[in-house]
Amino acid sequence: MFSRYLVITLAFGVALFRASQGAWVEAIGLFGLGSGLVILKVAERRPAIKRLAYLGFAVTAISVVTVLRRRL
Repeated sequence: MFSRYLVITLAFGVALFRASQGAWVEAIGLFGLGSGLVILKVAERRPAIKRLAYLGFAVTAISVVTVLRRRL
């Protein structure tokens, strides 16, 4: 349980750090990851919002693909 909170904190912290460096695609991806994890935690009580978590993870996946394509 503690590790989930650690990953959420790290995702938002690194997102802020990358945004301060001007790496907006990476920051948005990390923000999507953190948001998805937070929404999954809230969805334990409200299962109807679980789809929003998938949207956050989709943003992360799109960000990863964008960064990989940019580096190739």
